[in-house]
Amino acid sequence: MDAGMHRMMDGIVAKVTAWVKSLAGDSQSIRSIAEADALERRVREEGMAMLGDMLEVLLQNAVDNQPPARTCPTCGHRRRHKGTRPRGLLSSVGALQLSGTYWYCPNCGGQHAVDALADGSASTAMREMLCLLGTAMSSFAKADLAAAKLLGVRVSVSYIRRLCEREGRRVNVAPPELPAAPSTDLTGSCDGTMVNTCQDGWKEIKAYQFRFDSQTYGRAYLEPSDQFLPRIRQAALAMRAGRARHLFWVSDAAAWIEKGLRVQWPDAIQIVDYWHACQHVHEAARGLFGDGTPRAKAWAERYSRELRTYGGWTLWNSLRRVRYKDRDRQAALDALLGYLQRNADRMDYPTYERAGWPISSGSMESYCKQLGQRLKGPGMRWSRTNVEPMATLVSLWANGDWDRHWQKVA
Repeated sequence: MDAGMHRMMDGIVAKVTAWVKSLAGDSQSIRSIAEADALERRVREEGMAMLGDMLEVLLQNAVDNQPPARTCPTCGHRRRHKGTRPRGLLSSVGALQLSGTYWYCPNCGGQHAVDALADGSASTAMREMLCLLGTAMSSFAKADLAAAKLLGVRVSVSYIRRLCEREGRRVNVAPPELPAAPSTDLTGSCDGTMVNTCQDGWKEIKAYQFRFDSQTYGRAYLEPSDQFLPRIRQAALAMRAGRARHLFWVSDAAAWIEKGLRVQWPDAIQIVDYWHACQHVHEAARGLFGDGTPRAKAWAERYSRELRTYGGWTLWNSLRRVRYKDRDRQAALDALLGYLQRNADRMDYPTYERAGWPISSGSMESYCKQLGQRLKGPGMRWSRTNVEPMATLVSLWANGDWDRHWQKVA
């Protein structure tokens, strides 16, 4: 570190020391909640400003000590030195102003020395924070407000939206190397939720999820089932599903899922989600005795317990001889009987539970709810090209992949 850098750092240290002494003196006269709150706000605002000054000095030092490189790092072509120019950088501790060499490559265009330290106009740490707000909040407008309150920066709704869409496209689409151990049970699920698109109205975005040990992995795509289902196989192979102890697939018994798995994952043990099966029992109860009636509730609870205690075939046998003179009531029962007959082989819940096997896809339901909460809020309409990037960020958040992704980015 040269003498100039030493002087700048000494100046920052002196400024911080004087600031802390001033705070210590002022704190002696605090007697109320309002005064304590004012001190807290002052520490936060002035402290962030000092951290920004410090980071700006350190990054400027990094830029100043970059070796001259006339070769373009992107294409390898010789580039021209175009002088020194300022460059703004939005960091997690505030807006910075750096100065560095501006280069011009005939193939790639203009390049600044700061490009080696930040991908775009924001640092990686700031991009992560803004993307996290854009993903976790129910709208980009709320994310913008949260950024102002929590991060102390004013950007814009459109900036956060563009940042999230760009980062969603950058996520590696290939399934990660998360190999399941040979003694591990691997459980998969898939489901979907509707998204309102500008081009085609409401369309289904399909999602899958795998779980083993403490690991969870999932992705969502706006595409037909014949394109979506092969992704399940790709993800299963990446997790080395063939060496797992058991391969389970718990879903809502949709026909496209059952048929697709026969081709893509024929070794999987297919299980109908118990709670989804109970919805069919409750639907039949409403058709038999009326919506919300005590008799409907009692009937649904009784046969839901029987389903879990004895399985699908036993429930089918219990109900198949029941007949009602009223056509609508009989139609409601027949619908349930048809559902049970089609799926009873995958509804042997007492056997599954004795063996410790899964009977619920609750984690998958939660994942789809989070997709829905972010993608189909009031008044939301999405361009088709932006649905999957945003769904990818929600997938990282919902499935515990967020930190893993940003560690790779850094």
